[in-house]
Amino acid sequence: MSVRLLQRAVQDRRTSGLAAFALLALLLFASRDAAAFPQFQFSSGTTRCGQCHFAPAGTGLISEWGRGEAGDTISRGGDGAFLHGLWKPPSWVALGGDFRLASLANATGGPESPELVTFPMQADAYAHFVFPEGFSLNLIVGDRGIVRPTDDSIGGRITSATDRFISREHYLMWRPSATGPYARVGRYFPVYGLRLVEHIFYNRRFTGNGLYEEPYALSGGYIAEDWEVHASGFTAVPSSFPDFFQSIGYKESGGTAYGEMRFAGMAALAVQGRVGIADEEARYQGGADAKVWFDPAKLMFLGEADVIRQQIKGSIGQTQFVSFTGLTFMPIRGLMGTLAYERYQEDLNVKNTGHNAYDLEINFFPWAHIEVLGLGRIQHNGDGSNATLGMLQFHYYL
Repeated sequence: MSVRLLQRAVQDRRTSGLAAFALLALLLFASRDAAAFPQFQFSSGTTRCGQCHFAPAGTGLISEWGRGEAGDTISRGGDGAFLHGLWKPPSWVALGGDFRLASLANATGGPESPELVTFPMQADAYAHFVFPEGFSLNLIVGDRGIVRPTDDSIGGRITSATDRFISREHYLMWRPSATGPYARVGRYFPVYGLRLVEHIFYNRRFTGNGLYEEPYALSGGYIAEDWEVHASGFTAVPSSFPDFFQSIGYKESGGTAYGEMRFAGMAALAVQGRVGIADEEARYQGGADAKVWFDPAKLMFLGEADVIRQQIKGSIGQTQFVSFTGLTFMPIRGLMGTLAYERYQEDLNVKNTGHNAYDLEINFFPWAHIEVLGLGRIQHNGDGSNATLGMLQFHYYL
């Protein structure tokens, strides 16, 4: 069962018309996950992830504050406003979008290795509609990304795009102020873990936060200046729902809890727990994550560790371990490099079931709305096999 777990995870001011055209153009490509950069907590002078995003704990569409940070502290320059400030949406709506084009070289040791491919990785359009009394409606619509479509031509991808439309997030939220209580209901990832951008990292793939795994959830929490807590109940997307709403991965129902404390505007420590119950198995997990910003050295430490008890129906089950340890260096404004070590052990009681990965990621933000990313990854598997991945991405957001 543990091998199948791994395989499942791996298979894995112009005019308003200008804004509409740009959003439509994004939808003609492909979709990736909408996450966040936890490295920008503290390093940008912002202590709470929810300051830069409309979502209470970060990820997804960025707020006006986040757009200001993008132009003033994160990128080398430019205007971080929607459409570079060419057109400002009315006060009752916030719009955005993400587009990523990627080239990768993937060597797994198989007969077709190494694989070289260039493909549109993400095309998501975001909308945040504001209503009275602190209510809002939040939507993400995009195109389910496919690395190897039947017809890889531009025309083929565009023709088949409507068959891959998906809404990974759509939820109603009550959040009357930046701090204090909130509640939301709909489809999204409940708050858990570091919420890194790259979905290939073990601490996302094996903790219920993999690509297109968003469940339907009901959440509530409280956000203060130096701490926050979040609790959620969730259920899998029903198989009877149209493809536009479907997810992949485990069809689990359960709950999560997450609490974070922040210290001296430079560090955060969180504890977390999750229960997910499916037809044939259940997962009970808990862990912690941490961030520490060393301003004189321009270094940030990020870490997460989780223990997972996987109980398979009719079996004794197994205990797993997942971790991420990273060190990010930001030598100059607009440049960020991260070295990371990942560990995933399918069964702590069985030898040769561990997987280790070593990552080097370089992020360059030459101008607001633009990111160039390079990622190199080496993975050593418990069976003695190795795999390497090299990726170059161009990322543009509206």
